[in-house]
Amino acid sequence: MQTTYAVTWAETGGALYSGKLELRPGGLSFEAGANGSRKRPVVKEVAYEELSEVRVGRTAQDRIGDRPTLILERKSGGRIRIASVVQSGIVAELAERLAGLLLGHEGPIRVVVILPLKAGVRDRVRGLLAQGPPFDPETAGLERHHVFLTDREAVFLFEASSQSVIERLVGTTDLWAAAAAWQEHVAGPARLAEDAFSWAASALADADLCFGGSPGPGNSEGGEIFAPAHRRQGAM
Repeated sequence: MQTTYAVTWAETGGALYSGKLELRPGGLSFEAGANGSRKRPVVKEVAYEELSEVRVGRTAQDRIGDRPTLILERKSGGRIRIASVVQSGIVAELAERLAGLLLGHEGPIRVVVILPLKAGVRDRVRGLLAQGPPFDPETAGLERHHVFLTDREAVFLFEASSQSVIERLVGTTDLWAAAAAWQEHVAGPARLAEDAFSWAASALADADLCFGGSPGPGNSEGGEIFAPAHRRQGAM
C-alpha cells in the first residue's frame, strides 16, 4: 500500500501544480488532475536513484507560498519543490520517510555529511575536532570515521557494516549535545554528498609485497614512502 500526500509542487523553472504525491517502492509519483486551463492530467515519476539530496527549504526562494517546503535535488534535471496543501508537519514527515528510503539498504554503508562553516572559524573548529568525536567509533560499530576540514566546510565520513549502525549513532544524545557546540560556527544546514564514483585496490600479489625496511626517508620502521622504482615505472 502506497502512502499518499496532498501537495503542491514545482520543478525548476516550471509551473506550479496541486495534486497528490505517492511514495512507491521504486520512486515518487506526482499527479495533478485536469482543470479549466489544463485538459489532461499531469503525471510525473521520479525514481529514488535519481535523487542526490533531500532537504527542507530555508530561504524565501526555496519556499512555495511561504509554506514549509521540501527540496528534492536531482542528479540531473534540476530540483523539485514540494509543499503540503493541508498541514506543514507533512513536510517533516516526507523528509524523514524519503531519507529512510534513500539510505535504507542491506550491507555496508558509507555516509558523507558536508557541513558549511562561517568564514574565519577554521582554527576554532579544528580545536573542537582535536577533542575527538562525542562517541567511541569502535563501540558505535563504525568501521571507519574521518573528518576533513577546509576553510569553509567540515566533511564527515562514516562507514559501517550496516544501515542500523548509522541509525543508532544518529539517535545518540551525546552526538546531538556535541553538535550544539558547533552552532556558532555553522553557516547553513548540513547536506549529504552523492557517492558518484568509487574505486578500491584489489589484493596485491605476493610478488608485490615488501616487508623489509629500507634505509633513507621513510616511516619510523624504515619503510618506504614511495613504491619501488620498477613499480613506479610500470604505473607511468
